Amino acid sequence: MQTLLTYSHAIAGSIVLILGLINFFNRKGSKNHVITGRIYVGAMWWICLSAFLIIAFYRFSFFLMVIGVLTFYASFVGVRVLKRGKTNNIHWYDWAVSIITALFGLGLIGYGINIFLMVKGFHWLGALSLLFGAFTISSGVRDIRFFLSNKERQHLWWLYQHISAIGGSYVAAVTAFAVQNSRLFMPEDYNWLAWVLPPALLNPVIAGVVRKYRQKNIRTIAQ
Repeated sequence: MQTLLTYSHAIAGSIVLILGLINFFNRKGSKNHVITGRIYVGAMWWICLSAFLIIAFYRFSFFLMVIGVLTFYASFVGVRVLKRGKTNNIHWYDWAVSIITALFGLGLIGYGINIFLMVKGFHWLGALSLLFGAFTISSGVRDIRFFLSNKERQHLWWLYQHISAIGGSYVAAVTAFAVQNSRLFMPEDYNWLAWVLPPALLNPVIAGVVRKYRQKNIRTIAQ
């Protein structure tokens, strides 16, 4: 079972890396984009589920569990905003997933603090736990605040959130690939950079794509 989970996890990861890149260049909303996107999300959810099973039964790691939660959350939100953009309905599971994600982030911060207390000094896993814990909390809290907001929704808000969320899930996949293969392209003492460099390099690209669509929308409205 462990072998099956591990190999299927790797295969799904390869599918995500390839399709995520293809969909980045596909015309948004096209038939190819929709079909590729559905396969991407299905593969991503299997990555998360298989990771949870491996962590739970074979190699427990609270840090990796929270990263899995964050990755699932990003892909879940990316799908749900498309539905909510059409119906404007927020269901109980939208609240539940956001709250649970924020709580896992809080737990990861506590985990990081505990590492520092145990080693009585600096430790890269503790630092990464604080960094990703804070990001996980902010992700959940941001959406909770969005649910509670009574402000008028920005035009095409769901498109911007979709790009940001799905893009974030792709960054997580690239980061996982970099971490698993870090020994091939960097010294062991600097393996922690594999956790930091993909988000640092790719998140500005995703933000730029969102900004591009915002400006295009503004020009369309102005005309």
